[in-house]
Amino acid sequence: MPLGPRHLLAPLMLVLFPLAGCGDDGPVRLEVTVQGWSGWSREQPAPVVTTHELDEGETFTVDLVGYDDVVVTVVQVDGDQVALETSRPMAAEGEDGGFDVADPCTAFSLERGGSVGFGTPTLDAGSTITVAER
Repeated sequence: MPLGPRHLLAPLMLVLFPLAGCGDDGPVRLEVTVQGWSGWSREQPAPVVTTHELDEGETFTVDLVGYDDVVVTVVQVDGDQVALETSRPMAAEGEDGGFDVADPCTAFSLERGGSVGFGTPTLDAGSTITVAER
């Protein structure tokens, strides 16, 4: 069967626009700071900081105060942002520094070189997590 113009265009597009919009600018180096807290005590545990170098689809696990662990997956890495997904709904950190415990979600993103915060959706004790690209 002879090749027509449509068959020649596809390879040309791959050369000119290789994998445009597919992400995967990884691996990405993430610094994860976990701060446990309790409203019942003046003394709070020291924050725990870990660093992970991850590609799309890879995960890290965070120990939470008062909850089962949460697994965080790097969903997409591209030139502008890193998209994350958590295995359980978490409260997103707002611009004012508070956490939206009334509407927890599982999708979070951070700008490249930036950070994102989320925490357990509770008011008495839990953990806050900050993920920053380093």
